[in-house]
Amino acid sequence: MKAPAFLRGLVPVGWHEFYVNLRSVRMLIMIIVLALIMVGGAYGIGRGSSAGGPSIAPLVAWVHPAIGTSGEHIAVAWVSDPFGVPLPGATVSFTDLSVQPPAPLGTTSADADGFARLAVGNRSSIGITVRTGNAESGSGVFFDRPVENFTVETRQEALDTDSVPNDLGVHVLGRAGVPVAARLWLNDTYVKDVDSRGYGRLELPLGPSNVTIEVAGENQTRAVFTSKPLPSPFFTIGPDFVLLIMAAGFATFVIPIFAVVVTFDAISKERVQGTLDLLLSRPASRVGTLLGKFLGTFAAVALPVTLVNLAGIAVLTAVSGKGPTGSFALAFLGLSLLLIAFYIPLQLIFSTLAKTSGTAILFGFLVWLAFNILYPVITFVLSSVLFPNSFQAQFQFSQVVGLGNPSSIYTQLVTFAAPEAIRFSFGGGSTLSLTAVASAALVWFVGMLALAMWTFQRKAAE
Repeated sequence: MKAPAFLRGLVPVGWHEFYVNLRSVRMLIMIIVLALIMVGGAYGIGRGSSAGGPSIAPLVAWVHPAIGTSGEHIAVAWVSDPFGVPLPGATVSFTDLSVQPPAPLGTTSADADGFARLAVGNRSSIGITVRTGNAESGSGVFFDRPVENFTVETRQEALDTDSVPNDLGVHVLGRAGVPVAARLWLNDTYVKDVDSRGYGRLELPLGPSNVTIEVAGENQTRAVFTSKPLPSPFFTIGPDFVLLIMAAGFATFVIPIFAVVVTFDAISKERVQGTLDLLLSRPASRVGTLLGKFLGTFAAVALPVTLVNLAGIAVLTAVSGKGPTGSFALAFLGLSLLLIAFYIPLQLIFSTLAKTSGTAILFGFLVWLAFNILYPVITFVLSSVLFPNSFQAQFQFSQVVGLGNPSSIYTQLVTFAAPEAIRFSFGGGSTLSLTAVASAALVWFVGMLALAMWTFQRKAAE
């Protein structure tokens, strides 16, 4: 069965556009960028950490007083990472805190074992600041004579993937400020000895515990308490909220860029290379050619976007232990395709109008900038100009003005698709009905595609 005359050329042009775009370097680059943002975002936010990794201090200053029998004291700092690995070469600064203003006493570097020492006379309190790389840590040491013949510093935090602060670092020095043999007990059960630098780490159970440090027959017992951290907002609401952030926060910006980058020279490249006239001289109608360009480019963008979005949902499910609501996930996948369908005809219009590929990419950047960055600013200024003395009119204007922005329409549709419990998580919202927003989406798509065909009919051969 032959295609109607006005659709001649649709299939071969579409397949060619699909094949060429999938093999292009720009497609590979955009897939990598999209994957880093969507999959990386799903992993990082899904774990409750925007950085995608453990948020712990990179270095620790374990400070001790070494009290001399004649009243001459030494301030001691042992510098390590959170896991007790010494950091030789770290810069250690000592400050006298017993005077006002505090007076610098000197700066030294940690030795091969991570220790730094400074004789401070009979001063009673010393501030110690440690720096290495771009990390910094600080603490203070006070020269009160200890009851035992050793001093102890402890630090409790989460040092594994369970996010529970049940890892207790213990650092023990003798009164002279040097490491000593020490035994660590947890709830009256011997666990381990400290290492040659005086460091040991215990894993605490939930609830109250007693940690005992034993040195040469002397004991010091400390009470500690461990509890699970309060759940982060992402897990309080669940993976649906993370998916809402991915859709309304990430996809809104990056998917239009993807569509623009792939489409910007779909027509202008043919004109620059001199192949547009050849294409139009074949038995292919202009409508068929333009629709083929649209469908081929749409398929080329939609395929990797869908695969990356599926990967993001899979990663989110894996790291959070629970997947988002199925209907919401399907809506996200479908609405991402709608967002692509908004921007490709829009860019085809400018690619047809552009005389060079450079002009086409400039148009594409301006389109993305206008709808994703400048549109809220422009509409705010416009409402102030149109209704300078009526806040009510400005408010009513703000409720409908989003229908003039394809990215805003996408965001509103995503919000409608989200489970009701998280629908208002971002605040604001709109009084518009789903029917109104969906109708605007249809008008945008059909209108832009029709305008693209009209522009191509008028300008393609110029």
